[in-house]
Amino acid sequence: MKKVIAIIVTFKRKHLLCKVIESILNQTVKPMEIIIIDNNSNDGTREVVKKFFNNGRVNISYYNTGANLGGAGGFKIGIQKALERKSEYIWLMDDDLSPDEHCLEYLLDSVNSSTICQPMRLNVDSTCAEYSPTCYDLKSVFTLRPKRETVINFFNSKKDAQIDLHGIPFEGPLIPTPIVSQIGLPDERFFIFYDDLDYALRARKIGCKIKCITKAKATRLLQNNQVNDLSSWKGYFMLRNFFRIHLIYGENIFVRSRPLLITIMYILKSILTGNVKAARICFDAYIDHKSKSFRTSRRYIP
Repeated sequence: MKKVIAIIVTFKRKHLLCKVIESILNQTVKPMEIIIIDNNSNDGTREVVKKFFNNGRVNISYYNTGANLGGAGGFKIGIQKALERKSEYIWLMDDDLSPDEHCLEYLLDSVNSSTICQPMRLNVDSTCAEYSPTCYDLKSVFTLRPKRETVINFFNSKKDAQIDLHGIPFEGPLIPTPIVSQIGLPDERFFIFYDDLDYALRARKIGCKIKCITKAKATRLLQNNQVNDLSSWKGYFMLRNFFRIHLIYGENIFVRSRPLLITIMYILKSILTGNVKAARICFDAYIDHKSKSFRTSRRYIP
């Protein structure tokens, strides 16, 4: 039996968390433990989780971080806990991803010590929600959008296949611990957004494969709407971290300088449309992504 530890990072979504825990308890192949990392919720999450402690199927542990560390900080702590328990594989997910009952079984069938396996994410209406990149281009000078192709481009043609990925979300990937030992822990400074892409790019840099196992399914319990996110405090992290990816992994000076062009265009558009707040967010994101410490402006911390 392969030693798998499931990590769920949660923040004030106890009702969704319960569904995710139940879906893991009902797996045909069960992890040896579920570790809940709570980013200091105040909605009674701890009390809800305690009801699962004596479930008779899988050990469950609960840890409160004491502060909202974002997904990046939560997953860093969760992976540390899994390494302390000498797990062979670490299964990561948010509190709104419900894996189908055969999900872990199918992931384990395909994983090896140098391959990260990602399930196929679906929306609640069974449409494809898997937007992981199959091509993330940080080399081409003439593109503003490095995510050139995603799994959704192959959804209908490769329903029972393995699809090579350039990135993963922290929503369902099964990661062998030898890979973690080589590339380290997630960078908590990302807080939210692109921490998972950074992790995937680190893995690919040392020669690891990343595959979407299309028959391993998982359902997103909430619809993803990053357009709305961009206009909120989350927009700061989306832009700052997107720029940081270019700075770290851009394969030439033109790609590494692309954030400046995007910032100029974004600020001009925001000012012309009267959205001064968006212009300020983008300016702060640009300044902070270049800082040596990769700092976070305090005004955007929720």
